[in-house]
Amino acid sequence: MSNQNTPIESDKLIKALQGALNSSNKKIVQLTSVLDMARKVNEADKFKTAGLALTGELADKLHAERVSLGWLKHDYIQIKSISHTDRFEKKMQIIQDLEAAMEEAYEQDAAILVPSTENRTLSVRAHEHYRKSYNADCLLSVPIRNGDETIGVITCERAKQPFSDIDATEIHLVTTLTSARLKELYQKSSWFGVRLARKTRKALGKLLGFDHTWAKFFGILAIGFILFATLVPLQYKVNSPAILKTDKIIYLTAPFDGYIDSVSVKPGDIVYKGQMLLRLDQKELKLEEANLLAEEQNNRREIQKAQADRQLADMRIHQARLSQTLAKLQTVRYKLSKSEILATVDSAIIIEGDLQKKLGAPVRQGSELIQMALIENIYVEVDVNEVEIENIRLGSDGLLAVKSHPEQTFTFRSDRINPTATVKDQENTFPVRGEFNQKIPGWFRPGMTGIAKIYAGKKTLWWILTHQAIDFLRLKLWW
Repeated sequence: MSNQNTPIESDKLIKALQGALNSSNKKIVQLTSVLDMARKVNEADKFKTAGLALTGELADKLHAERVSLGWLKHDYIQIKSISHTDRFEKKMQIIQDLEAAMEEAYEQDAAILVPSTENRTLSVRAHEHYRKSYNADCLLSVPIRNGDETIGVITCERAKQPFSDIDATEIHLVTTLTSARLKELYQKSSWFGVRLARKTRKALGKLLGFDHTWAKFFGILAIGFILFATLVPLQYKVNSPAILKTDKIIYLTAPFDGYIDSVSVKPGDIVYKGQMLLRLDQKELKLEEANLLAEEQNNRREIQKAQADRQLADMRIHQARLSQTLAKLQTVRYKLSKSEILATVDSAIIIEGDLQKKLGAPVRQGSELIQMALIENIYVEVDVNEVEIENIRLGSDGLLAVKSHPEQTFTFRSDRINPTATVKDQENTFPVRGEFNQKIPGWFRPGMTGIAKIYAGKKTLWWILTHQAIDFLRLKLWW
């Protein structure tokens, strides 16, 4: 019996040795592949290049459709690289869902395989949501560790063939070998403010101690800010857009139907009484005047002829025609006298009516041509939002800065608050009229805009920063 069992045991031994040899060869090949990927990542000189190299090599090695690198920032995972993709929109829903899946692996500090061949107790809700929403058949998320610290997550996507624990182990080996280099490159790629914050933290560590440096520093700042914000009253000003206005507006209209012949002014010009502003075309009126003059002479001759022939009836007819002709002539001459539109007041500014581009254009009788404003009795009108109108009181002082001269400010006093709101920029505003406390400069013009600040008493910084939000919540949450 012992002689018969010997060949069988030898065959088993040979097969076992061959299996061990094959397993050793696979491990050597796997280790070589891992070292090669780690070398390519560590040779990169920028974080973006290293991330693309890592995701691209893993995608090729694991035959994955997509491999994504997520990095830990303020306890949230942000995707930094996607295999074979230079740019991607971070606000896309697919990116946000993928980040949620990565955070699921980060929070549990464990590799997650979906679908899993084993009965695990890990939560995979975010992975299942991503899988069903974007038809990702198989997912594998592996945390990236640098010592005892988790700094990111690698997530792989593959169709049909599920991932295995061996794949997770291989990713873990690659990221362990490259995590230090990735962290170094990421810190170097941060903008100046972040690097300055790190240096500041080290400097504060020497002053405040090594433990919980930032917590101590920001705690002191927070306490100081809270005391200042709740105890120290500050002068509160209501900021609102403003415009210069005057009550004396003059509208010039077309005296008759005609055509614009010439224009002598444009918006912004200052005009004086008797100055010609524009002229309507006179050609047709002068031709009509000449025709009527000829008709007048003809009627007078006919009257004289009828008188000589003692034709009383004909004489009366021609006298009536003469009267009609003279009436028409008077009308034409009146239009000619009104064809030149003159300024009727002194020191007025043209605020509307850019007609130089409309030469030859027809105008209808009564249509508005030019709008003028007298440069006197100028006041400021402030459009205060309905949220802030309760803080404005009649007689409150204010400051105005005009856009054309923002370096100068002018004081005014609130004189009147319009009780009716107007809608501007889809918001209800109340016009507040302000009279200037000082002599206004000569360059003030109606229609100029700026920013007005009306004093609304002393309030704490906490009230200034939060009163609008609190009022909004009160309005929405009352019952």
